[in-house]
Amino acid sequence: MTSKLPLIRLSAINPILLELHRRGVDGASLLHSLGLPREIPASDELFVSSLSIYEFVERSATIAGDPHLGYQVGSKLDLHTWDPIARAVDEARTVGELLTRFTINAAEHTSATKFYVRTGGDRATFAIERAVKPPLRPGQNDAFYMGFMGRLLMHATRDQWDASEVLFQVADANCVPITNEGYRVATGDDMGIQVTFPSKWLFEPFEKSSFHASATISSPGQLPDSLTASVRAALTPHLHESDMSVEKAAQICGFDRRRLSCRLRAEGTTLSKEIAKLRAERAEKDLAETKHRVAEIAQTVGFTDPTVFSRAFKNWTGQSPQEYRRTHRSPS
Repeated sequence: MTSKLPLIRLSAINPILLELHRRGVDGASLLHSLGLPREIPASDELFVSSLSIYEFVERSATIAGDPHLGYQVGSKLDLHTWDPIARAVDEARTVGELLTRFTINAAEHTSATKFYVRTGGDRATFAIERAVKPPLRPGQNDAFYMGFMGRLLMHATRDQWDASEVLFQVADANCVPITNEGYRVATGDDMGIQVTFPSKWLFEPFEKSSFHASATISSPGQLPDSLTASVRAALTPHLHESDMSVEKAAQICGFDRRRLSCRLRAEGTTLSKEIAKLRAERAEKDLAETKHRVAEIAQTVGFTDPTVFSRAFKNWTGQSPQEYRRTHRSPS
């Protein structure tokens, strides 16, 4: 049993957001409708429920009017600047080592999927496996992964590349356009995507110069390592929502309420406690570090009535918002 929620770093959607912007499509409104921060590019520090990411990508294709949006973006991804690939490129000596190091690095960006490389006789598999079955068919999500996985493999194998030897399995083959690459594509299930190819390609020398990767890559925030920390990460982008009930919080986390509550109790907490803690921490920070009015801060943590917020805040801290601001104001 997994010890944390299926989360994905929010910045994973930036390639989609940038493409929507290029096409004149309002990505910020879509983010808002899903309860996600509207800032573009999306934060590299926030982790959100995998369900939110899956729905964002699927709905992006709909509002863009492009049934192949996921593939179009994935196949144009700037490989040498994407952190999991860039670090793998810097260290790999063979194609097999490149793919293996990538699977390790990618684990820092998501607990919702697992990348792996597997061999079986003369065929090897490079694949993504989802931790939970999504409630919608992730056709665009798989097409995005297929686009960048095919490009990564093609550039890595160089002279050995032969598209006729490659077979992809995705959630919905209709989300993949007919291309000049000549890939073979089959419809699989909703639990992941895989590409199979000749095992001998894994032993091919890897040429770093083909990727032009930078040797200095910034280190993003750490993926939460416990269920409670995962719940807090998933709920943080939704603190402004005034209808944040325990039931809704569980839905955001992608869990049945009873099951999640039981597991949190085993860690000595509850959903209600974590929601209150997150709101208190955010309110304390804003009161100490900003000049925002109390009414504005109340709204950022889900209170439409400043008076109700003030009562809740005094219950959390023993001080009114005004008293807390006077005693905790940053000198700067």
